[in-house]
Amino acid sequence: MNKKIKLLAILMTAVITGSVLSGCGKKESSTTTGDTAQKDVTLKFAVWDYAKAPEYKEMIDAFEAENPHIKVEPLDMPATGYNDKLTIMLASGDATDVIALKDMPSYSNYSQKKQIISLNDYIAKDKVDLKSYQGITDAIKVNGNLYALPYRSDFWALYYNKDLFDKANVPYPTNDMTWSQFRETAKKMTSGSGNSQVYGAYVHTWKSAVINTAVADGKGTLTDGKYDFLKQAYNTFLPMQNADKSIMPLGTAKSASASYSGQFETGKAAMVPMGTWFVGTLLTDKKSGKHNVNWGIATLPHYEDGKAGQTFGNVTPIAINAASKNKDEAWKFVKFLGSEKAATILAKHGVMPAFRNDAVMATYNSIDGLPKEIKEALKTSNVALEFPPNPNGAAIDKILQEEHELIMINKNSVDAGIANMNKRVQDVMNNK
Repeated sequence: MNKKIKLLAILMTAVITGSVLSGCGKKESSTTTGDTAQKDVTLKFAVWDYAKAPEYKEMIDAFEAENPHIKVEPLDMPATGYNDKLTIMLASGDATDVIALKDMPSYSNYSQKKQIISLNDYIAKDKVDLKSYQGITDAIKVNGNLYALPYRSDFWALYYNKDLFDKANVPYPTNDMTWSQFRETAKKMTSGSGNSQVYGAYVHTWKSAVINTAVADGKGTLTDGKYDFLKQAYNTFLPMQNADKSIMPLGTAKSASASYSGQFETGKAAMVPMGTWFVGTLLTDKKSGKHNVNWGIATLPHYEDGKAGQTFGNVTPIAINAASKNKDEAWKFVKFLGSEKAATILAKHGVMPAFRNDAVMATYNSIDGLPKEIKEALKTSNVALEFPPNPNGAAIDKILQEEHELIMINKNSVDAGIANMNKRVQDVMNNK
Protein backbone atom coordinates (compact mmCIF):
# COMPACT_ATOMS: atom_id res chain seq x y z
CA MET A 1 0.00 0.00 0.00
CA ASN A 2 2.85 2.36 0.85
CA LYS A 3 4.43 1.74 -2.57
CA LYS A 4 1.12 2.62 -4.30
CA ILE A 5 0.78 5.83 -2.32
CA LYS A 6 4.37 6.77 -3.11
CA LEU A 7 3.86 6.14 -6.84
CA LEU A 8 0.65 8.18 -6.82
CA ALA A 9 2.44 11.09 -5.13
CA ILE A 10 5.17 11.03 -7.77
CA LEU A 11 2.61 11.06 -10.56
CA MET A 12 0.69 13.95 -8.98
CA THR A 13 3.91 15.96 -8.61
CA ALA A 14 4.71 15.39 -12.27
CA VAL A 15 1.25 16.56 -13.35
CA ILE A 16 1.40 19.70 -11.19
CA THR A 17 4.93 20.54 -12.35
CA GLY A 18 3.89 20.11 -15.98
CA SER A 19 0.89 22.38 -15.49
CA VAL A 20 3.01 25.11 -13.90
CA LEU A 21 5.58 24.95 -16.66
CA SER A 22 2.84 25.01 -19.26
CA GLY A 23 1.31 28.10 -17.61
CA CYS A 24 4.66 29.86 -17.54
CA GLY A 25 5.13 29.17 -21.19
CA LYS A 26 1.89 30.97 -22.03
CA LYS A 27 2.82 34.04 -19.99
CA GLU A 28 6.30 34.44 -21.50
CA SER A 29 5.20 34.64 -25.12
CA SER A 30 8.07 35.42 -27.46
CA THR A 31 8.98 35.68 -31.12
CA THR A 32 12.15 34.05 -32.35
CA THR A 33 14.18 36.03 -34.88
CA GLY A 34 17.25 34.12 -36.03
CA ASP A 35 19.03 32.97 -32.89
CA THR A 36 17.47 35.70 -30.71
CA ALA A 37 14.17 35.32 -28.85
CA GLN A 38 12.35 38.65 -28.53
CA LYS A 39 9.60 39.18 -26.03
CA ASP A 40 6.27 40.09 -27.59
CA VAL A 41 5.24 43.64 -26.73
CA THR A 42 2.04 45.58 -27.30
CA LEU A 43 2.45 49.33 -27.59
CA LYS A 44 -0.45 51.64 -26.85
CA PHE A 45 -0.55 54.60 -29.23
CA ALA A 46 -2.61 57.69 -28.32
CA VAL A 47 -3.84 59.54 -31.40
CA TRP A 48 -6.86 61.55 -32.53
CA ASP A 49 -9.29 60.64 -35.33
CA TYR A 50 -7.49 57.38 -36.13
CA ALA A 51 -10.56 55.92 -37.83
CA LYS A 52 -10.77 58.89 -40.22
CA ALA A 53 -7.16 58.59 -41.42
CA PRO A 54 -6.40 55.36 -43.34
CA GLU A 55 -2.69 56.21 -43.46
CA TYR A 56 -2.36 55.38 -39.75
CA LYS A 57 -3.36 51.75 -40.19
CA GLU A 58 -1.14 51.41 -43.24
CA MET A 59 1.87 52.74 -41.32
CA ILE A 60 1.15 50.48 -38.36
CA ASP A 61 0.80 47.44 -40.62
CA ALA A 62 4.14 48.25 -42.28
CA PHE A 63 5.82 48.70 -38.89
CA GLU A 64 4.43 45.43 -37.52
CA ALA A 65 5.59 43.58 -40.63
CA GLU A 66 9.14 44.76 -39.92
CA ASN A 67 8.82 44.12 -36.17
CA PRO A 68 6.71 40.96 -35.72
CA HIS A 69 7.28 40.92 -31.95
CA ILE A 70 5.72 44.40 -31.54
CA LYS A 71 2.00 45.07 -31.87
CA VAL A 72 0.57 48.58 -31.90
CA GLU A 73 -2.80 49.20 -30.31
CA PRO A 74 -4.25 52.61 -31.27
CA LEU A 75 -6.05 54.57 -28.58
CA ASP A 76 -8.39 56.59 -30.78
CA MET A 77 -9.76 59.82 -29.35
CA PRO A 78 -11.80 62.63 -30.94
CA ALA A 79 -9.84 65.68 -32.09
CA THR A 80 -12.05 67.94 -29.97
CA GLY A 81 -10.84 67.76 -26.40
CA TYR A 82 -7.85 65.59 -27.29
CA ASN A 83 -5.33 67.83 -25.51
CA ASP A 84 -7.43 67.95 -22.34
CA LYS A 85 -7.77 64.17 -22.22
CA LEU A 86 -4.10 63.64 -22.90
CA THR A 87 -3.12 66.11 -20.18
CA ILE A 88 -5.27 64.25 -17.64
CA MET A 89 -3.85 60.89 -18.75
CA LEU A 90 -0.24 61.99 -18.36
CA ALA A 91 -0.88 63.71 -15.04
CA SER A 92 -2.47 60.54 -13.66
CA GLY A 93 0.55 58.40 -14.60
CA ASP A 94 -1.11 56.57 -17.50
CA ALA A 95 1.48 54.34 -19.18
CA THR A 96 0.32 54.68 -22.80
CA ASP A 97 3.61 54.24 -24.64
CA VAL A 98 3.53 56.53 -27.68
CA ILE A 99 1.57 59.75 -28.02
CA ALA A 100 0.83 61.98 -30.98
CA LEU A 101 1.00 65.64 -29.98
CA LYS A 102 -1.49 68.06 -31.49
CA ASP A 103 0.37 71.35 -31.09
CA MET A 104 3.45 73.10 -29.77
CA PRO A 105 1.92 74.42 -26.53
CA SER A 106 1.20 70.80 -25.55
CA TYR A 107 4.70 69.76 -26.56
CA SER A 108 6.18 72.57 -24.46
CA ASN A 109 3.99 71.70 -21.51
CA TYR A 110 4.75 67.96 -21.48
CA SER A 111 8.47 68.40 -22.10
CA GLN A 112 8.74 70.98 -19.31
CA LYS A 113 7.01 68.60 -16.89
CA LYS A 114 9.24 65.72 -18.10
CA GLN A 115 6.13 63.72 -19.00
CA ILE A 116 7.77 62.87 -22.33
CA ILE A 117 11.38 61.83 -22.70
CA SER A 118 14.30 63.34 -24.59
CA LEU A 119 15.14 61.34 -27.71
CA ASN A 120 18.72 62.62 -27.98
CA ASP A 121 20.37 59.39 -26.81
CA TYR A 122 18.23 57.21 -29.08
CA ILE A 123 18.92 59.47 -32.06
CA ALA A 124 22.66 59.41 -31.39
CA LYS A 125 22.76 55.65 -30.82
CA ASP A 126 20.88 54.85 -34.05
CA LYS A 127 22.67 57.62 -35.95
CA VAL A 128 19.40 59.08 -37.23
CA ASP A 129 20.09 61.69 -39.92
CA LEU A 130 17.83 64.68 -39.26
CA LYS A 131 18.66 66.59 -42.46
CA SER A 132 15.56 65.38 -44.31
CA TYR A 133 13.35 67.12 -41.72
CA GLN A 134 14.16 70.48 -43.33
CA GLY A 135 15.27 72.10 -40.07
CA ILE A 136 12.04 71.26 -38.23
CA THR A 137 13.84 69.23 -35.57
CA ASP A 138 16.07 72.20 -34.73
CA ALA A 139 13.03 74.46 -34.41
CA ILE A 140 11.35 72.24 -31.81
CA LYS A 141 14.33 71.55 -29.56
CA VAL A 142 13.94 72.58 -25.94
CA ASN A 143 17.23 73.43 -24.22
CA GLY A 144 19.04 71.33 -26.79
CA ASN A 145 16.75 68.33 -26.34
CA LEU A 146 14.44 66.86 -28.93
CA TYR A 147 11.45 65.46 -27.07
CA ALA A 148 9.59 64.16 -30.10
CA LEU A 149 10.17 63.22 -33.71
CA PRO A 150 7.93 64.95 -36.27
CA TYR A 151 6.11 62.73 -38.73
CA ARG A 152 3.82 65.33 -40.32
CA SER A 153 4.68 68.90 -41.20
CA ASP A 154 1.88 70.93 -42.69
CA PHE A 155 2.03 74.49 -43.94
CA TRP A 156 -0.65 76.83 -45.20
CA ALA A 157 -1.64 77.47 -48.81
CA LEU A 158 -4.63 79.02 -50.60
CA TYR A 159 -7.38 76.81 -52.03
CA TYR A 160 -9.81 78.16 -54.60
CA ASN A 161 -12.86 77.03 -56.57
CA LYS A 162 -12.01 77.23 -60.27
CA ASP A 163 -15.62 76.98 -61.42
CA LEU A 164 -16.68 79.95 -59.28
CA PHE A 165 -13.77 82.00 -60.60
CA ASP A 166 -14.59 81.04 -64.19
CA LYS A 167 -18.24 81.95 -63.69
CA ALA A 168 -17.28 85.37 -62.29
CA ASN A 169 -14.64 85.85 -65.01
CA VAL A 170 -12.03 86.63 -62.33
CA PRO A 171 -8.40 85.49 -62.74
CA TYR A 172 -7.25 82.68 -60.47
CA PRO A 173 -5.05 83.52 -57.46
CA THR A 174 -1.33 83.47 -58.24
CA ASN A 175 1.67 82.20 -56.28
CA ASP A 176 2.77 85.80 -55.66
CA MET A 177 -0.50 87.30 -54.44
CA THR A 178 -0.46 89.89 -51.66
CA TRP A 179 -3.06 89.97 -48.90
CA SER A 180 -4.35 93.26 -50.31
CA GLN A 181 -4.95 91.52 -53.64
CA PHE A 182 -6.58 88.65 -51.77
CA ARG A 183 -8.97 91.13 -50.17
CA GLU A 184 -9.84 92.74 -53.51
CA THR A 185 -10.35 89.34 -55.12
CA ALA A 186 -12.63 88.25 -52.28
CA LYS A 187 -14.78 91.34 -52.85
CA LYS A 188 -15.21 90.42 -56.51
CA MET A 189 -16.06 86.81 -55.66
CA THR A 190 -18.74 87.63 -53.06
CA SER A 191 -22.34 87.31 -54.23
CA GLY A 192 -25.89 86.44 -53.20
CA SER A 193 -27.53 86.48 -49.79
CA GLY A 194 -29.21 84.11 -47.38
CA ASN A 195 -29.08 80.50 -48.57
CA SER A 196 -27.55 81.62 -51.87
CA GLN A 197 -24.74 83.56 -50.15
CA VAL A 198 -21.28 82.87 -51.58
CA TYR A 199 -18.41 84.44 -49.65
CA GLY A 200 -15.33 85.51 -51.53
CA ALA A 201 -13.34 83.65 -48.90
CA TYR A 202 -13.82 81.64 -45.76
CA VAL A 203 -11.38 82.36 -42.91
CA HIS A 204 -11.73 79.69 -40.27
CA THR A 205 -12.38 80.32 -36.58
CA TRP A 206 -8.87 79.40 -35.43
CA LYS A 207 -6.82 82.42 -34.43
CA SER A 208 -4.00 81.04 -36.59
CA ALA A 209 -6.06 81.68 -39.72
CA VAL A 210 -5.70 85.41 -39.05
CA ILE A 211 -2.74 86.24 -36.85
CA ASN A 212 -0.30 83.65 -38.17
CA THR A 213 -0.36 85.32 -41.56
CA ALA A 214 1.77 88.00 -39.85
CA VAL A 215 4.40 85.53 -38.60
CA ALA A 216 5.01 84.00 -42.04
CA ASP A 217 7.91 86.35 -42.80
CA GLY A 218 9.77 85.06 -39.75
CA LYS A 219 10.28 88.52 -38.22
CA GLY A 220 8.10 87.92 -35.16
CA THR A 221 6.69 84.95 -33.27
CA LEU A 222 3.70 84.38 -31.03
CA THR A 223 5.96 83.77 -28.04
CA ASP A 224 7.89 87.07 -28.23
CA GLY A 225 5.61 88.96 -25.87
CA LYS A 226 5.35 91.90 -28.28
CA TYR A 227 2.47 91.80 -30.74
CA ASP A 228 2.33 95.11 -32.60
CA PHE A 229 3.35 93.27 -35.76
CA LEU A 230 -0.08 91.58 -35.77
CA LYS A 231 -1.80 94.85 -36.75
CA GLN A 232 -1.28 94.15 -40.45
CA ALA A 233 -3.31 90.95 -40.09
CA TYR A 234 -6.21 92.61 -38.28
CA ASN A 235 -6.13 95.55 -40.70
CA THR A 236 -6.70 93.05 -43.52
CA PHE A 237 -9.26 90.64 -42.12
CA LEU A 238 -11.41 92.94 -39.96
CA PRO A 239 -12.38 95.16 -42.95
CA MET A 240 -13.12 92.03 -44.97
CA GLN A 241 -15.47 90.90 -42.20
CA ASN A 242 -17.03 94.22 -41.19
CA ALA A 243 -16.93 96.47 -44.28
CA ASP A 244 -16.60 94.25 -47.36
CA LYS A 245 -18.77 91.42 -45.99
CA SER A 246 -16.61 89.11 -48.06
CA ILE A 247 -15.85 86.65 -45.23
CA MET A 248 -18.16 85.11 -42.65
CA PRO A 249 -17.95 86.95 -39.30
CA LEU A 250 -16.19 85.02 -36.56
CA GLY A 251 -19.23 85.11 -34.29
CA THR A 252 -21.47 83.70 -37.04
CA ALA A 253 -18.98 80.99 -37.95
CA LYS A 254 -18.60 79.87 -34.32
CA SER A 255 -22.31 79.88 -33.54
CA ALA A 256 -23.01 77.90 -36.73
CA SER A 257 -20.10 75.50 -36.05
CA ALA A 258 -18.99 76.21 -39.61
CA SER A 259 -16.29 73.99 -41.05
CA TYR A 260 -13.77 75.04 -43.67
CA SER A 261 -14.30 71.83 -45.62
CA GLY A 262 -18.07 72.28 -45.58
CA GLN A 263 -17.87 75.90 -46.77
CA PHE A 264 -15.49 75.05 -49.59
CA GLU A 265 -16.92 71.71 -50.70
CA THR A 266 -20.48 73.09 -50.94
CA GLY A 267 -19.37 76.08 -53.04
CA LYS A 268 -20.17 78.59 -50.29
CA ALA A 269 -16.66 80.08 -50.35
CA ALA A 270 -14.52 80.84 -53.38
CA MET A 271 -11.21 80.81 -51.49
CA VAL A 272 -10.01 79.19 -48.27
CA PRO A 273 -6.58 79.69 -46.69
CA MET A 274 -5.82 76.37 -44.99
CA GLY A 275 -3.09 73.86 -44.20
CA THR A 276 -1.78 71.23 -46.59
CA TRP A 277 -3.75 68.57 -44.71
CA PHE A 278 -6.77 69.89 -46.63
CA VAL A 279 -5.35 68.30 -49.80
CA GLY A 280 -5.94 64.83 -48.40
CA THR A 281 -9.43 65.78 -47.21
CA LEU A 282 -10.43 67.09 -50.64
CA LEU A 283 -9.12 63.98 -52.39
CA THR A 284 -10.80 61.58 -49.97
CA ASP A 285 -14.11 63.45 -49.95
CA LYS A 286 -14.18 63.63 -53.75
CA LYS A 287 -13.60 59.88 -54.05
CA SER A 288 -16.43 59.21 -51.61
CA GLY A 289 -18.79 61.52 -53.52
CA LYS A 290 -19.04 64.23 -50.88
CA HIS A 291 -18.15 66.96 -53.36
CA ASN A 292 -17.36 67.61 -56.99
CA VAL A 293 -15.44 70.88 -56.66
CA ASN A 294 -12.99 71.71 -59.42
CA TRP A 295 -10.36 73.06 -57.05
CA GLY A 296 -7.03 74.75 -57.44
CA ILE A 297 -4.24 75.68 -55.08
CA ALA A 298 -1.81 78.60 -54.84
CA THR A 299 0.93 79.68 -52.47
CA LEU A 300 -0.36 81.51 -49.39
CA PRO A 301 -0.57 85.28 -49.99
CA HIS A 302 2.02 87.55 -48.36
CA TYR A 303 2.04 91.11 -47.07
CA GLU A 304 3.42 93.94 -49.19
CA ASP A 305 6.84 93.94 -47.53
CA GLY A 306 7.10 90.17 -47.77
CA LYS A 307 7.83 87.85 -50.67
CA ALA A 308 6.30 84.90 -52.49
CA GLY A 309 6.53 81.57 -50.75
CA GLN A 310 6.38 82.88 -47.19
CA THR A 311 3.97 80.82 -45.14
CA PHE A 312 3.52 79.29 -41.72
CA GLY A 313 2.97 75.79 -40.53
CA ASN A 314 2.96 73.30 -37.75
CA VAL A 315 4.41 69.90 -37.03
CA THR A 316 2.76 66.81 -35.64
CA PRO A 317 5.34 65.22 -33.37
CA ILE A 318 5.36 61.74 -31.88
CA ALA A 319 6.68 61.37 -28.33
CA ILE A 320 7.40 58.62 -25.83
CA ASN A 321 5.56 58.75 -22.53
CA ALA A 322 7.97 58.96 -19.59
CA ALA A 323 5.73 56.42 -17.80
CA SER A 324 5.99 53.86 -20.62
CA LYS A 325 7.36 50.46 -19.63
CA ASN A 326 8.39 49.73 -23.22
CA LYS A 327 10.56 52.70 -24.13
CA ASP A 328 12.97 50.85 -26.45
CA GLU A 329 10.11 49.36 -28.48
CA ALA A 330 8.32 52.72 -28.41
CA TRP A 331 11.40 54.35 -29.90
CA LYS A 332 11.39 51.84 -32.76
CA PHE A 333 7.83 52.88 -33.57
CA VAL A 334 8.56 56.59 -33.23
CA LYS A 335 11.61 56.25 -35.47
CA PHE A 336 9.56 54.36 -38.06
CA LEU A 337 6.81 57.00 -38.14
CA GLY A 338 9.48 59.59 -38.91
CA SER A 339 11.17 57.46 -41.58
CA GLU A 340 11.16 57.66 -45.38
CA LYS A 341 8.98 54.55 -45.61
CA ALA A 342 6.27 56.10 -43.42
CA ALA A 343 6.69 59.44 -45.23
CA THR A 344 5.98 57.70 -48.53
CA ILE A 345 2.79 56.20 -47.11
CA LEU A 346 1.68 59.63 -45.89
CA ALA A 347 2.53 61.24 -49.22
CA LYS A 348 0.51 58.61 -51.06
CA HIS A 349 -2.54 59.68 -49.05
CA GLY A 350 -2.01 63.38 -49.72
CA VAL A 351 -0.62 64.05 -46.24
CA MET A 352 2.49 66.24 -46.06
CA PRO A 353 5.22 64.33 -44.20
CA ALA A 354 7.91 65.94 -42.07
CA PHE A 355 10.55 63.75 -43.71
CA ARG A 356 10.82 65.11 -47.24
CA ASN A 357 13.18 64.31 -50.08
CA ASP A 358 12.80 64.19 -53.86
CA ALA A 359 11.44 60.63 -53.84
CA VAL A 360 8.83 61.37 -51.19
CA MET A 361 7.68 64.56 -52.92
CA ALA A 362 7.53 62.75 -56.26
CA THR A 363 5.07 60.35 -54.64
CA TYR A 364 3.07 63.25 -53.23
CA ASN A 365 2.90 65.14 -56.53
CA SER A 366 1.86 62.06 -58.51
CA ILE A 367 -1.35 61.44 -56.57
CA ASP A 368 -4.36 61.02 -58.83
CA GLY A 369 -6.76 63.96 -58.61
CA LEU A 370 -4.27 66.68 -57.71
CA PRO A 371 -4.52 69.96 -59.65
CA LYS A 372 -1.65 70.45 -62.09
CA GLU A 373 -0.44 73.63 -60.39
CA ILE A 374 0.21 72.01 -57.00
CA LYS A 375 3.93 71.37 -57.51
CA GLU A 376 4.65 75.09 -57.98
CA ALA A 377 2.08 76.15 -55.38
CA LEU A 378 3.79 74.19 -52.63
CA LYS A 379 7.22 75.67 -53.20
CA THR A 380 8.09 77.81 -50.17
CA SER A 381 10.71 80.46 -49.39
CA ASN A 382 10.06 80.42 -45.64
CA VAL A 383 7.89 78.30 -43.35
CA ALA A 384 7.56 79.92 -39.93
CA LEU A 385 6.57 77.69 -37.03
CA GLU A 386 3.07 78.63 -35.89
CA PHE A 387 3.92 78.51 -32.21
CA PRO A 388 7.53 77.84 -31.17
CA PRO A 389 8.19 75.76 -28.03
CA ASN A 390 8.04 77.91 -24.92
CA PRO A 391 7.78 77.04 -21.21
CA ASN A 392 4.84 79.47 -20.95
CA GLY A 393 3.32 78.25 -24.20
CA ALA A 394 -0.04 77.08 -22.86
CA ALA A 395 -0.66 80.31 -20.92
CA ILE A 396 0.43 82.52 -23.84
CA ASP A 397 -1.74 80.60 -26.27
CA LYS A 398 -4.79 81.03 -24.02
CA ILE A 399 -4.23 84.79 -23.69
CA LEU A 400 -3.84 85.28 -27.43
CA GLN A 401 -6.98 83.26 -28.10
CA GLU A 402 -9.04 85.34 -25.69
CA GLU A 403 -7.82 88.71 -26.93
CA HIS A 404 -8.06 87.66 -30.57
CA GLU A 405 -11.72 86.74 -30.25
CA LEU A 406 -12.55 90.03 -28.54
CA ILE A 407 -10.98 91.91 -31.45
CA MET A 408 -12.73 89.86 -34.11
CA ILE A 409 -16.18 90.21 -32.54
CA ASN A 410 -15.60 93.96 -32.22
CA LYS A 411 -15.56 94.01 -28.42
CA ASN A 412 -12.09 95.54 -28.46
CA SER A 413 -10.25 97.75 -30.91
CA VAL A 414 -7.11 96.41 -32.57
CA ASP A 415 -4.91 98.75 -30.55
CA ALA A 416 -6.60 97.88 -27.24
CA GLY A 417 -6.52 94.17 -27.95
CA ILE A 418 -2.84 94.16 -28.87
CA ALA A 419 -2.01 96.29 -25.81
CA ASN A 420 -3.76 93.66 -23.69
CA MET A 421 -1.79 90.89 -25.38
CA ASN A 422 1.48 92.70 -24.70
CA LYS A 423 0.72 93.34 -21.04
CA ARG A 424 -0.81 89.97 -20.17
CA VAL A 425 1.90 87.92 -21.87
CA GLN A 426 4.67 90.05 -20.36
CA ASP A 427 3.10 89.44 -16.94
CA VAL A 428 3.21 85.69 -17.56
CA MET A 429 6.80 85.87 -18.75
CA ASN A 430 7.73 87.87 -15.64
CA ASN A 431 5.87 85.34 -13.44
CA LYS A 432 3.45 87.98 -12.13
